[in-house]
Formats: sequence, structure tokens, C-alpha cells
Amino acid sequence: MRSMHPFRAAALVAMASALVVAAPAAAKSHTHVVHKGQSIQAAINAAKAGDTIKVDKGTYTENLDISKNGIKLQGSNVTLTKPATALPNVCTQLNDSGKTVGICVHGNVTTSTTGPPTATTSVSKVKISGFTVKAFDGDGVFIFGGSKVTLSDSRLLSNGGYGTFANTSSGTHFLRDTSRNNGDAGFYIGDSPKANAVVRNSISRGNHGPGVFMRDAVTGLVENNTLTGNCAGAFVLADAPGPAGKWKIRSNKVTNNNNACPGDPTSGQAAISGLGIALSGATDTLVQGNTVTGNTDAHPSVATGGIVIRKGLGGTAPTGDTVKGNTLKKNKPFDIDWDGSGSVLFKNNTCTASKPSGLCH
Repeated sequence: MRSMHPFRAAALVAMASALVVAAPAAAKSHTHVVHKGQSIQAAINAAKAGDTIKVDKGTYTENLDISKNGIKLQGSNVTLTKPATALPNVCTQLNDSGKTVGICVHGNVTTSTTGPPTATTSVSKVKISGFTVKAFDGDGVFIFGGSKVTLSDSRLLSNGGYGTFANTSSGTHFLRDTSRNNGDAGFYIGDSPKANAVVRNSISRGNHGPGVFMRDAVTGLVENNTLTGNCAGAFVLADAPGPAGKWKIRSNKVTNNNNACPGDPTSGQAAISGLGIALSGATDTLVQGNTVTGNTDAHPSVATGGIVIRKGLGGTAPTGDTVKGNTLKKNKPFDIDWDGSGSVLFKNNTCTASKPSGLCH
């Protein structure tokens, strides 16, 4: 899992309190159709808030920027690939080393060379569906300062950064998406104290980071997903730098997340591998009804196992968490591994080995 841009690592969280959701436009909406060989971005530029843009089947070599409320971008087997000359936008500026993001969805953002970016309004109710975003050197989809943004029935494949990256946002929904073989986490929700995010009925496979990464984000649902072959299946991380909790992680299939993510010694980022579901300093989080198998200690990692619960990076103890009704097997060294800190309720988990002993049903 690669190190994060300094803005991502800490400063973006400062934006959350500054966001004001803009009121939706009342004007009558229109539908724009993009045929193969035409520009999707040109249609976005021509659209007004609330319009629908339908894109015909085909491969389009361009990156996209959306900052208008209520835009509905609907693809029919549409593939988006990196152009030779990318459209400059806010997401590219904030991404690591200026790498190109496939689809950038953002509010009104002001950047600074001396401090963190600021935003005065968020972008609201953007809906994207039916896109394959493939082989960009940055993130597949970057949502920054978003409110109720939905990405559905889409694929994020072999991008150099995150499959999807939602930051300083609320109400983000990832529905029936596939995120595979990306350079960092498949689905990321971060720096969002009122995240209210949903990741449901999606697949996260073979990514060089967690399948679903919830960092400094509060409130959300991760449900009915397949998380396999990543460095970790689902990871809730607090103290980096803020709180994380009030998540419901339930009914997911979490298997063989043994990819090797060596970390970054220069930034103090630890290696991770072999983690099924990890709670680090998480509070009031429910882990229920998941099937967690084959997550093992095959590579160096800060911790390994099926369900692993630890203090946060800054020492925040897990508090008010519940782990119940999960089925775990063939995880090493333990199916359930708790460091004993904080307050965690374990109930009716079917497994073989736990630390401390007695946590298996």
C-alpha cells in the first residue's frame, strides 16, 4: 500500500467543516447522447445541473471532470482509458505526483501552495453508472467534496492509485461495482466525519491495499461484498489522524487477502498482508455474519488473521465494537485476534483459534 499524498494523509480532513451543500437546480433537465468518437467531456461541459448524459458503447480515451450538481452519467459498456494529454483538474492536482485520475467528481475547491485546499460548496447527487475505468496512472474515480454521489455497475481495473477514492464527502454509495488489481485500496472512504457511506454488492479483488478502506471516517455500511486477494479485506483505521467508527460490516465474503503490501519505511507506513477484517481504534462498529477464510501470515505485516482488533495508531482503544455471528476458518495465526484493549463484545462466532482463547463459539 503506497504512501499517501500529504493532503490525503492529514490536511483534507480540515475541509469537512467548510463544505456547504449547494441547493439543487430547479431548471428542467435534458438528455445528451455521446456517440463513439465524440467527447464525453464536451457533453459534460454543455450539460446543466440535473442533466443526463448517455454514452454509447465503446472505448473513450479521455479523463473526465464533473462539478455540476445532479449530473447523471450513464454508460453502456463504456471503457475509459488515459489520454496522451490529460485534462487538468482539481483531482489531478491533489493526486500523488500529479497523476491522472479517470473520473474526477468535486465541489468548488481552492488549492494553496502553503496549506491545505479549501472548499465552499460540495457537488451533490452525481450518479455514474456503466463505466469501466482502466489503466490510469492515478485513481480510477476520485470523489472530493461530494454529497450523495453514487458510482454503480462500474469497473475500476488496473489503475495506478486507488480504484475509488472518496474524500471529505458524505452519502457516497458504491453499488455493484468491481475494483480489481489497482495500486492501492479498491474502495476508499476517508477524512469524512459524517461519511454515511455505503459499499454494497461489490467485488474488490487483487488490489495493493485493503479491499475496502475506511480511514478517519465515521458511519457507514459495508455489506454483501466479495473481498478477496487484497492486502486486507476490510480495514477501519482511526488515529490517522482522526476517529473512525460506527460502521456496519456484515454479510461479506472475505477470503485469501494475502497480497503483499510492503508499506513505506520513509513515512512510517507499516506493511500489511493477510488481514481479513481489521479494526484499528474503531468505535461502535458491528462486524456480523461475515465468512472469513484463508487470511494468513504469508508475508510481513503489522498483523495477520481473520478478524483482528487493535488500538489505533495514536493509542485509541476500540470501544463499543461488536463481533458476532461470523464464520471463520483457516486464518493464521488466529481466526480472531484481539489485543485486549477497550471494550469489544464477541458472540456466537464459529471458529477454531482465537487470542485470547475463548472467543470462538
